[in-house]
Amino acid sequence: MNKLINALNIIGICGLLACHSKTVEKNESGKLSPVADQTVTPQKQNNRPEHVAQLTFVEYLDDGDYFQILANKGDSTFLFINETDTTRNLNRGDKIQVAWKNGIVTVPGDNEAEMPAKLILSIKKTGDGPVTAFRNGNKLKYTWSTDEEFTSSYLKKVYLLTEYYLTQTKNSLLQAAIKNRQELTYSIESAERNGQHYRLIGIAPVGPNGSNIVQWLYVGEESGQIYEYDLPEDRLIAFN
Repeated sequence: MNKLINALNIIGICGLLACHSKTVEKNESGKLSPVADQTVTPQKQNNRPEHVAQLTFVEYLDDGDYFQILANKGDSTFLFINETDTTRNLNRGDKIQVAWKNGIVTVPGDNEAEMPAKLILSIKKTGDGPVTAFRNGNKLKYTWSTDEEFTSSYLKKVYLLTEYYLTQTKNSLLQAAIKNRQELTYSIESAERNGQHYRLIGIAPVGPNGSNIVQWLYVGEESGQIYEYDLPEDRLIAFN
């Protein structure tokens, strides 16, 4: 009889430990990263944990299983599941206020794995960024070789990259063209350099005598990283 009682006690203790372990795991999966914890304001609404932060919009990411929004604040990067912003009218650099909760999403596949995610509850624009200001007075034209086969989504991606570059460029000729509301155009072509594949973008102001390219950009095919081409030194300079 004593042995039976002891066995039941051990089973009960193990059961309590297992419940505690599951509770700890659930709490840990809902925590923000240490960096993100320092940059957000926890709130509570209807007994639901909620987080709010003032961020800078980077881009919409729609190529995966879920629509997502990428934003940052200082050196911290935030990736959200986006089922809220259906207008899709944010431009890179716009200031936004995001409220979200921590949740779980299912990754499609054989195992239907679950992963922690930040789920947007609300998002609103609080200020214009440089791209929005640029669009108010400038529109770009572009051309590409008929030998190239670019999808409309890729052409849009290149347009956004070029547009953002022009809002940050230090090239004096481009700065003058933008200031004077001069028409700008760019070409797109494939290029290879030191065994790496790039998209080569040539940006040119349009004048009375036509257009002359004043800045070449190399865009990594896989990374999407932009590089300015330094002609005198024949080198690529990373642009961030």
